[in-house]
Amino acid sequence: MQSNENIRYTEEDEIDLKELIKTLWNKKVFIIIFTSVITILAVIYSLSKTPIYEVKSTIEIGHINNQLLDDTKTIEKKLQLIFNLKDKNNKPTKDKAIVSNISILKGYKNFLEISTQALNNEEAISLNKEVLKFLQNEYKYKLDDHTIKIEQSIKNIKSEINYLQKVEKINLEKDIEKIKKQSIPKIEQEIKFLNTVTIKSLDNKIQFNQKKLSEYETNLQRIIKESFSDDSQSMIMSMRLLNIQNLILDLQNNIENLKKEKEKILNISLKNLELQKDNLLNDVIRKLNIKLKVELVNKLDHLNDQLKEEKKKLSNNYAKNTEIVGKIITNDYPVKPKKKLIVIVGFITGFILSIFLVFFMNFIKRFKEENQNDTPQ
Repeated sequence: MQSNENIRYTEEDEIDLKELIKTLWNKKVFIIIFTSVITILAVIYSLSKTPIYEVKSTIEIGHINNQLLDDTKTIEKKLQLIFNLKDKNNKPTKDKAIVSNISILKGYKNFLEISTQALNNEEAISLNKEVLKFLQNEYKYKLDDHTIKIEQSIKNIKSEINYLQKVEKINLEKDIEKIKKQSIPKIEQEIKFLNTVTIKSLDNKIQFNQKKLSEYETNLQRIIKESFSDDSQSMIMSMRLLNIQNLILDLQNNIENLKKEKEKILNISLKNLELQKDNLLNDVIRKLNIKLKVELVNKLDHLNDQLKEEKKKLSNNYAKNTEIVGKIITNDYPVKPKKKLIVIVGFITGFILSIFLVFFMNFIKRFKEENQNDTPQ
């Protein structure tokens, strides 16, 4: 029993589906005309809309020593505000292009994607470049400040190098030359003078005094002998003896003082002069040579290395302004209106709406027929 009912329901469904297809087939002309009209209207609409072209560029934010000129999100918000992105009524016109989108490139913190729209590609490209120029001018002061500081640093380093080469180096060389040609010869002259003049003079004086002393001693012996032979002049002899003894004593003291002076010159003055000479040769000149050939050379090498590093900081790799990466992307076809999409949507909408109207009209027709049949005659 149940099987028969299923068969009946299936047959009814088949009958209804056949009736639906038959209804649509009978109204095929209406469906075609209605769909064609809607499609033609969609075509007219798409053709009547002003074409809008869009260009895109990828901008790399400028940096100094890998430090961005500003936070990318801050730049994004600033550009969105300046170029009025949040105004929904901001649309491209004959005399005006607009910035349609500014966004951070996914996965990159130092790249922005700039989209501009206009009635032609040339105006859109021009505005795109204007956005770039704005960013370049906005942060140019940071790059200029960096350049000024680096150039001043380079100038200072060059000045220091010049001072070391033309002042300190020359002064060291002069000091060494002065010691070699003036100080050491002067000490040598003093040593020579002491050896050849002063000591020799002292020796002569000692010899002269010793000779005198010998004479006085001889006279003293003679007077003593005379005093023993002549007692009548003992008083006079005694006076002479005393005088000679005083002279001898003075000479002895003088000779002793001369010997001490000679010894002082030999053991103190000459040794001090030799020490001064050795000190100049082995210590002062050595230290000056170390300053000249080691310390000064190291300073110059270090400053030259600094100079190279500072010059590198002026290169584009170290400090760079904002710039477009690659080329500005253009499209030969407008982004708005999307004609194909409008026509396809119009066609589908017209087709579906025509079918709906066919069924609706068929429903109205059947409804009227049923009402007529139910009406008593």
